[in-house]
Amino acid sequence: MHYNNFVMENKNITIEKIEKAIEAIVEEKTKDLATRKEVAEFKDLMLTAMDKQNKKLDLILTEHPAMNHAIDENREEIEQQDKRIKILEAHPAIA
Repeated sequence: MHYNNFVMENKNITIEKIEKAIEAIVEEKTKDLATRKEVAEFKDLMLTAMDKQNKKLDLILTEHPAMNHAIDENREEIEQQDKRIKILEAHPAIA
């Protein structure tokens, strides 16, 4: 289509109408997108939830080595007790 034909067929089109049409299209395409404020609120909510979990994880990681040490000490003590019991069972006169 030639430019002249296009102009003749669309002489009622104005810049304002084009801008309004573009604005309507953009509004329709972006109506379901989150706003900056909504994204920031969601991020804050997630970080707050993660803080609670991080505190629990930190507590577990801090206590874990101490618990392992206590378990190792108990294991050694049990092994020593088992050795003593075996000696006593092997020599009933000692008991």
